[in-house]
Amino acid sequence: MLKRISAQLSVLRQKKPLVLCLTNYVTMDFMANSLLALGALPLMSHTEEELLELITISHAIYLNLGTLDRSFITRCQQAIVLAKKLKKPIILDPVGAGASSLRTSTARLFMKDASIVRGNASEISALIEENVLTHGVESTRSTLSAIDSANQLARQLNNTIVISGKDDYITDGFRCETISYGSPLMPLVTGMGCTLTAVVAAFHAVQADAFDAAAAATTFFGFCGNQAEKMAYAPGSFRTHFIDALYTLTLNENDHAQ
Repeated sequence: MLKRISAQLSVLRQKKPLVLCLTNYVTMDFMANSLLALGALPLMSHTEEELLELITISHAIYLNLGTLDRSFITRCQQAIVLAKKLKKPIILDPVGAGASSLRTSTARLFMKDASIVRGNASEISALIEENVLTHGVESTRSTLSAIDSANQLARQLNNTIVISGKDDYITDGFRCETISYGSPLMPLVTGMGCTLTAVVAAFHAVQADAFDAAAAATTFFGFCGNQAEKMAYAPGSFRTHFIDALYTLTLNENDHAQ
């Protein structure tokens, strides 16, 4: 696994893929700096007029439902049409699915065209189950409780589902992988999940196989959490050291990134 991650990371840092992010205002800075540190190129857009030009030059399209309104939904719908036409992968973060009917219905609409969907256990469960409630963007469920929903969704949509949490779970409905890296400080930093999805998008930009890209990205992200925890003493310092880890961490067969 380490060899596969290292190979994808090397290609990513060499090619510097452009990731177009249609995303929320709250975590945009963290996502952009993390993508830059990783070796990718972030591009944020909030206008419809430039979508065709930007999607044309981008390598992956990341949709994040964190700050949702009708104009954003329309913009995402237009981006999906263009991305499909230009054969660009779409990666979805269904932020807060289950917290409101608007978030849930929008996520369910967009997930049909996404090659990868990444969310916490409550968000992923809400995409297929009724009456799933979340505490805003905080999961009320464990990863284990959402595995059946993730497997069903992946088979139904023919895509890859990532559940993030204390343990992460990746499935395409046939292959699956459980990853247990990271740090207890990660949930205390706003935007950590959004940034994971951005990193998944960057890996998918250079790795066509959605499952392999999601597994490599999620594992590397967890490794960076392990590394940052060694240097940090609280959430604020962890955020800084995490970005540093995205930039500095390298892997080889003898390195377990622990």
